[in-house]
Amino acid sequence: MVNAGTPGAAFNMTPLTRVLLRAVALSMLPAGALAAPPSFDDILALRATTPYYAFPTTWIAPPDAQFQRRSEASAVTLANGDVLVAWCDLMGRGDNAKGIISAVELDAAGRPRGEPRLLVPTPPGGLNALSPALRRLANGELGLAFSYRMSTKEASRRFLRSTDEGRTWSEPVLVSDGSDPYMTGCNDRLTVLTSGRLLAPLHCSDDWDRHHLHVKTAWSDDHGRTWRVTPAKLELPFVRWLDERGQPSRKIGLESGPHEPGIAERADGSLLMTLRTAMGTQFFSESFDRGETWTNPRSLELISPLAPANLTRIPGTGKLLMVWTPNYEHAQSLMGRRNTIALCVSEDGGRSWPLARRKVLIHDPGKSTDYASVLYHRDEVWITLRVSSGSGVLQGLTGTALVRVPLRWILD
Repeated sequence: MVNAGTPGAAFNMTPLTRVLLRAVALSMLPAGALAAPPSFDDILALRATTPYYAFPTTWIAPPDAQFQRRSEASAVTLANGDVLVAWCDLMGRGDNAKGIISAVELDAAGRPRGEPRLLVPTPPGGLNALSPALRRLANGELGLAFSYRMSTKEASRRFLRSTDEGRTWSEPVLVSDGSDPYMTGCNDRLTVLTSGRLLAPLHCSDDWDRHHLHVKTAWSDDHGRTWRVTPAKLELPFVRWLDERGQPSRKIGLESGPHEPGIAERADGSLLMTLRTAMGTQFFSESFDRGETWTNPRSLELISPLAPANLTRIPGTGKLLMVWTPNYEHAQSLMGRRNTIALCVSEDGGRSWPLARRKVLIHDPGKSTDYASVLYHRDEVWITLRVSSGSGVLQGLTGTALVRVPLRWILD
């Protein structure tokens, strides 16, 4: 069994350094909110310049001198009513910094109990462990999917199980099958179907330097002990932009093709997948055989930059909840800054996302907020967010914050 432990310090910090870094981190969160949210028209036209927070945000894992980026989280409710949350601790800001997966338990108010503990160490000779996805399995165990990145060209998705509420974990098994050299997944992307089947959506590349990704889906019918992967790819065209001379170039830092997928099970048992794209909207695909085959990707008609969305089904209902970034600027890096988090409920299985149901959860032009995780906890939805102190993606220090949203507010 793999035992959870305390992350080892990468270097020593003086007490003054700790105080200064914590002060910087705390200053990243808002002191208050506007009385009314900005309109989506004003957000898209860049007229919404004042921060708005529908509900207070609190730190789970603020950045510090050891870990300048602590983000891309996932959470699950424990048997005792507490919440276990896991995230990536990176010694640097970029995706290729050395890093581990850490976790801590939260009390009923969302406050951490004690210090974080280590769940997954840095791969020996590799880059980092990233993008955890925690779920309660059909047999009562806890499951954790995560990405294991040896390099920018070689990575896999792996899975752990816990029979003691996350205190110890099994040895990892492979979720991805090696059919591509680079196979990972986004944080909080692990779906437990009503049948008990597990689905782990993957974004993959056979040539990372080309930055043209595709999507496959892994499934398990034995609570994560063994996995199979769809042989067919979900693909979109390779997109390139023109440079100042009118020549094809990756002038804007973009990945082409669908990636960072997420899956929700509809009330009728069919599946809806959302896909991050460079096409100006979220895309979707459907499955009618529990995730073994998928339809061709199409636009979901939710305006979005090159940023992920989180799709879930609201427990006890047939309604789907989307949490996504609606900012879009075609000429900016990643097709727009991520200064807004929006929510919308669909009552027809994701076929429509009515304008009247779309709500602004957070809008702050001075901070980048993205990579939501979603946990239905009692009568609230606990949403973790990656929050950076600068307005650009991963600009400045980055940590994981929690916003507790009353479910009735979402459903109204």
